[in-house]
Amino acid sequence: MKLLLENWREYLNENESPPVIGHLVGQAGSGKTYFINNTLLKKYPEIIAKDLDDFDDEADAVVAGGKGDKSWRRDLSNIDQELARKHFDEVQSLVNQFISENSDKKIFLVGMSVFPWVQGNNELDIGNPELKVYLNIDPKVSAKRRIDRDVKKGLYGDQKPTQEEWEGELKWAAEEKAQLLSAGYEPASPEEIVKAADGVMQGEQNETPS
Repeated sequence: MKLLLENWREYLNENESPPVIGHLVGQAGSGKTYFINNTLLKKYPEIIAKDLDDFDDEADAVVAGGKGDKSWRRDLSNIDQELARKHFDEVQSLVNQFISENSDKKIFLVGMSVFPWVQGNNELDIGNPELKVYLNIDPKVSAKRRIDRDVKKGLYGDQKPTQEEWEGELKWAAEEKAQLLSAGYEPASPEEIVKAADGVMQGEQNETPS
């Protein structure tokens, strides 16, 4: 928590700060969307939040049959790299446009910015946010939520997830968390993220965050 507040102080002390104040990551099922819509934006509706998945879906229309059509990357072990690069570049273009159009506001981005199936440069430029935070939810909870959600969507058909599938989801969730923390994302609870946001928003009113 102390490091989060220090990051905000550094952000406030810069002469020209970028509009992207934060980037929130976390596993599918961790509650990122719920936190943004039901906590952060309810307290600070002036913050402009954007889920990077929206850009990902829009870019699919450029390389596939339509928005959200991910059939072109169904087999992640055999991706057409020309399509992958085209998709990545389109996502980056959409990100650039969004940040430019909202450069006079405070932007909070949500979701993964790395495309592991793309060879070469595969990390989006998202405006160098000072706050890089991982929504600190137990991987077991995230994995269970993700599986439950996929079951409701019918992705498992008439079958229930096997113990092997459950263990695979749990293993992936734990590995992804470790990767994100090693990449410089600070683990924080929803309450800690809001407190850090209080610091930057109060700072705009010439108040020093405590």
